[in-house]
Parts: sequence; structure tokens; C-alpha cells
Amino acid sequence: ERRVWYSGDTALTPAFAEVGRRLGPFDVTLIESGAYDASWANVHLGPEQAVAAHRMVQRGDTTGVLVPVHWGLFDLALHGWTEPAERVRVAAEATGVAVAFPRPGESVAPDAYPSTPWWPSLPWQTAAEAPAVSTSLPDSVLALIP
Repeated sequence: ERRVWYSGDTALTPAFAEVGRRLGPFDVTLIESGAYDASWANVHLGPEQAVAAHRMVQRGDTTGVLVPVHWGLFDLALHGWTEPAERVRVAAEATGVAVAFPRPGESVAPDAYPSTPWWPSLPWQTAAEAPAVSTSLPDSVLALIP
């Protein structure tokens, strides 16, 4: 009844648009959004590129719910552990993307999902302060990054 797409552990690629054309749009996307850094931008998506990937597999539509993954259980990077979620929230709001933030183990459905922060309020860096964007992306993909 539902269509779900999982990004895996990846960097941003124009191939996501092809995924969207062939298989999308999706009711829910599970997209890696943590453990990023400018020096790892060709390996991990990070928050803003996760939102761009969601938009690409949704064929540019703002339908479906983005569930950021790979950010909340283990601290694997130099950023604060809540920073990916905060930056996804900002990027999703700027682009009209619905985002779900389930607690570990909590259920998500396209029509019923937790969207309010459950993590502590901690200092974090914005995308302008700590950008992490893949290199060699075409302008059409760069334009999707909030």
C-alpha cells in the first residue's frame, strides 16, 4: 500500500533524479543525514543534501515524508549529535518538505508521524557556518540544496 525509499549511506548524486523518474514518488523516504563534514561531502549527504535527495526522488514534488536517519544514536562525526536534526528541520521548512523525527524505535506512517523535536536543545552550526556540499554536482542538483 505504501512506497518507501531508503538512501543507504551515500553522497548526493544526479542519479537520485533517475530513481525518482523511474520509481518515485514515495510516501516515505528514509535518508541518511548525519555524520557529515565538508571533507566528507562526497561520502555522506548531510542535512541539506538529504532534503535535496528527498526532493529529487519525489520528482521535485513536496509530497511524501522525509525521515532523517543515520544521525541520532551514535556520534560518528565532528558536529554535535543534534545538529543534523536541527539543520534538516531548517532545510525542510525552507523547501516545504514534511519531515518526521521519530524517537529510536518509534513508528512512522505517511499520515501520522512525529515532527516535534524530542532531543535536548544544544548549540549547533548552520549550513552557512559549516557547509558540506558534494563536489562536481551539476547546477540543476545544486539548485535543490536549501
